[in-house]
Amino acid sequence: MSIPSQRLDSFGVDMALEVAGDKKGGLTFAPEAGSQRLRDVINKNVTEDDLDRAALAAYLAGWNRMKLYFMMGLPSETDEDIVAIANLADHVLELGRSVVPRARRGSISVSVSVSVFIPKPHTPFQWCAQLDYDEVRRRQKLLVQSVRNRAVRVHYHDASTSLIEAVLSRMGRDAAPLIEGAWRRGQRFDAWSEQFSLERWEEAAAELGLDLVRIAHTPYDLDARLPWEHVSPGVAPGYLKREWRRALAGKTTEDCTMASCTGCGICPALNVENVLVGDRA
Repeated sequence: MSIPSQRLDSFGVDMALEVAGDKKGGLTFAPEAGSQRLRDVINKNVTEDDLDRAALAAYLAGWNRMKLYFMMGLPSETDEDIVAIANLADHVLELGRSVVPRARRGSISVSVSVSVFIPKPHTPFQWCAQLDYDEVRRRQKLLVQSVRNRAVRVHYHDASTSLIEAVLSRMGRDAAPLIEGAWRRGQRFDAWSEQFSLERWEEAAAELGLDLVRIAHTPYDLDARLPWEHVSPGVAPGYLKREWRRALAGKTTEDCTMASCTGCGICPALNVENVLVGDRA
C-alpha cells in the first residue's frame, strides 16, 4: 500500500505505521523548499528540526527509504535555495545512516521529487508568473550537480507539462475553448507522460490566437482584474495582497485552527466557523 506525504511530526509517522504495518516501503515528507528562508516565504511553518525529528522517527520505526517533495520556481527563489534542497537531502541520508544498525546502512536511501511551482488562483501567489522553461532546466541541472551522495536520487517534473498546468491555472473562461481544441486533436490523460503532447496544445492555442508561454510566464499587477475574479472562495482580496507582502518579507502567518483568526474573511463571508474534532497537539 502506498502511503501519501506525511506531516513533519510524530503523528505523521504514527499514522503511517498504522497503515503500513510490517510492510514498510518508502515514506514521503514534504519540506516544499530547501531553505528556511523560502519555507517562510511560502508560509510552510516547518523547520529543518521538524524534518529531522520526523525522519529520525521513521528510521527508528524501520523505514529505509525516504522521499522528500519540493517545489522549484517559488517566488524569490535563488540558486542558494536550489543547492539547499541537495544539502537537505544529503543531510537526511546521513541522519539515517547514523542511527540505524550497521546492517541496514546500505539500504538507506533518499529520493528527491521536485515539481515546478504553479501559481494558483485565490492564493497570495496568484499574481506571480511561472518560472520560464530555460530557467527551469538550468535549475534542475544545478540541483542534480549539487547532490553529493549516490544514494540520493533526484526526480523532477517535465517542464512542458508544468507549462500547460500553469496555463490552465492562470486562465479564466477562455480556457474552455483551448481545452476543447486540445481534446479535439486527440489529447487524453495528459498526466501520463506517454499520452502528453505539447504540440497539440500549441496547435489548439495557435488556432485561438493564444500564446501559452506568455500566459504562463507573465505576472499580473496587484491591481489587475484577474481572469478568475468572477468566482470566489470567500477569501477577501485585501487579505491575499497582505499575505503576498508578508511572503515577500519572509513573515509567516499562523494556522487559524491553532491560533487566533487571521482575518481572511472566509468565515463571515460564507457564514461558517472552524470546528475541530478533538485536541490538536
